[in-house]
Amino acid sequence: MAVLDASPIIYYGRIGRLRWLREFYGKLVTTPSIVRETVDEAKVLGKPGVSVIEEAFREGVLQVHSLAEEENDLASRVAESERIEIEDAQLIVLTRKLRDILVTNDKKLILVAKAHGVKTHWAVTPVVLSVKRGKLDKKEAKDVIGSLVEAGLRIKPETLVSIYRIIENI
Repeated sequence: MAVLDASPIIYYGRIGRLRWLREFYGKLVTTPSIVRETVDEAKVLGKPGVSVIEEAFREGVLQVHSLAEEENDLASRVAESERIEIEDAQLIVLTRKLRDILVTNDKKLILVAKAHGVKTHWAVTPVVLSVKRGKLDKKEAKDVIGSLVEAGLRIKPETLVSIYRIIENI
């Protein structure tokens, strides 16, 4: 199981790979605030892929977990202390509660999550691990990562080269 930030939902949705991501992790969950960002706000802004994300929530590919009041209070304290968005702090609290993996493309969120003992994956980690596990071949993995970048996932050019090298050396 994995807890997803908005970026993996948006970009895997845009390339038609949310079901693949669920197969990789077994179960995908997020918070109501991420639903607002990836569906409600995205609709208002006319962002591409919203209908795919809505369908994924409707069909249970993505599930929503709300936090209890005391957990939201903890998230507020974490957000204030760490100077991160409340939505990010809620993801940390939920992931820690579920003893799960947090998937994001946000460097600061990853650093704060790790400080709180939360295991993290970058948005492209499942692709690389799928090559290691023999579930994707190297070409397909590079194609998926290329599609994510074309869909808007931000990866520095030097990081992209490193990811491709890692895949080639598997």
